[in-house]
Amino acid sequence: MAFEDNTRNALTALQYESGKPLDIDSLKKVLDSYNITDIDYNDITIYKSSGENIDSPIGNESGFDSAAIHHYNEEKDINDVYYIFRGTEVDLDAPEDVVYDAFGVVAGVSDEQIEDALDFIEEVETNINTNGIKRYGDGHSLGGHLIVSVALIEKNFDDVRGLNDAPVNLKQLASLDSDFVDYLESATDVLDISDIPEEELVLLARDFYAAEANTISHTRVKGEPLYAQSIPYTFYPGASIHYLGDMETPEFPDVLTPRPPWPGLTEVFSRPPMFGTFVSLGLGINADLDRVAYNANINHLLQFITIIGEEMTVAELSELIGKAKDNPWAALSDMPESVNERLKEEVGLGHIVGGLWALKNTAVYEKVLAVINAKEQFDLHSIGTLIELYDQPGQQPVTYRLEPGTGTHILVDEDSLVNALQAMEGALEQKREALGLLYHYRNMELHERMFEQRERVEGMMSNKEANWRAFLQEAGHTYSKDAIRKPTGVTFRKEFDAVPASAVEQIDGIIEMYELDMRELEQLVLDYKENLRGLFAADEALAQSIK
Repeated sequence: MAFEDNTRNALTALQYESGKPLDIDSLKKVLDSYNITDIDYNDITIYKSSGENIDSPIGNESGFDSAAIHHYNEEKDINDVYYIFRGTEVDLDAPEDVVYDAFGVVAGVSDEQIEDALDFIEEVETNINTNGIKRYGDGHSLGGHLIVSVALIEKNFDDVRGLNDAPVNLKQLASLDSDFVDYLESATDVLDISDIPEEELVLLARDFYAAEANTISHTRVKGEPLYAQSIPYTFYPGASIHYLGDMETPEFPDVLTPRPPWPGLTEVFSRPPMFGTFVSLGLGINADLDRVAYNANINHLLQFITIIGEEMTVAELSELIGKAKDNPWAALSDMPESVNERLKEEVGLGHIVGGLWALKNTAVYEKVLAVINAKEQFDLHSIGTLIELYDQPGQQPVTYRLEPGTGTHILVDEDSLVNALQAMEGALEQKREALGLLYHYRNMELHERMFEQRERVEGMMSNKEANWRAFLQEAGHTYSKDAIRKPTGVTFRKEFDAVPASAVEQIDGIIEMYELDMRELEQLVLDYKENLRGLFAADEALAQSIK
């Protein structure tokens, strides 16, 4: 049986050096803490990118760090492997993770950690029996970015979870997944993805990776800093997002976008605020140059990162950072000439002028102030905070399902949706019962009641015939003994008309109305079930419960 999500969270935390190292002892301690005591640890093998149980270490130069837990017992039909990818370790003595964050996650020009992740998986699976295997993946922050990227490329994972994870970069996918590139070319006739508008590219990626997305979910603490950042050419594929913590926590400031325009206006407006740099365009129109400059600064920064990342490896950049700690100017002089030439040619003096302008840019001040005011939310990103909230008694994650093809967030209360289905099915059953009663009344009970009424009336007539003198007297018919004509008895005509057509027509009208309601409700239930199956496709147990 697969490990529960809370257990997998705790195992993910073991990947950080600040925690206890992931080994059989620490694994047993975690499983014991979650009351998992039926594991035979002889069935467990742990593989590490540092070299444990694989031919040679993987990731020393890129900073990649991972472990795989293989749980195998042929007799019990258990064959599960859990891939756990570590997030960013902030260490200036080993800055590879931070370098990859900038040049891989943000700029999309470095694939080294993803390539190492693919190599690690290949190395692990050459050592294990993969027949009938189930693959699980977990990663926090940078690790979530890696495991989700790998799941999209490999296309063979059963369940993948990103924990406060960084997004997937489309440039990396286009570099590493040839099938995705072929799909883009056939769908757009464009060879360079930079020529495809970003929004269109995201929609194409969601369409291509729709099957893989059904196996992916994201768990994040509301208000943590990473998710709010608008990193170009990135997206979060998946079937659902589970939010923890206080849902009233505001989103962290997005440092990659400037302050918003004034309400109802765009880049220009007729009346500038009190502070900021504005240029009159005539007719009372003023351009917010601080906002424009902020955009320019961000673009120059991203361009700067992209150029360096394309010309240097993570290991080279990490070495340069190490030199910069002792002698920044010497480190700059060691920058490859190709980088300097491209910066001059493609960026020019724009990044310098933009940087100087930032010193007096009100948009920069506002963003810095917003980040300072939200500084307490930095802690929400940690794996420790996520685990604490996840394991909190009574904690009920707020779940959003991601609409297939668009990624639109749909707030989901699974219990309410299932209860609504049960309510509709209950109403449908009541309609069926009511319609059955109407059919019975129309075809049987109505005639039975007419027969009962006929027998009652016939009995009354027979009684009157037997006691005709009393009946005539009650009816006011009197006669004298000397009358020439005197009654000798009473006889009733005992022929009855059929059930009036108007009565049957009224019942038939009610039946027709119920039949129409039934058909509409049956179709509604079928459509609702189909939507739920699609919505809960990643949750096999829940999907199977929707018959």
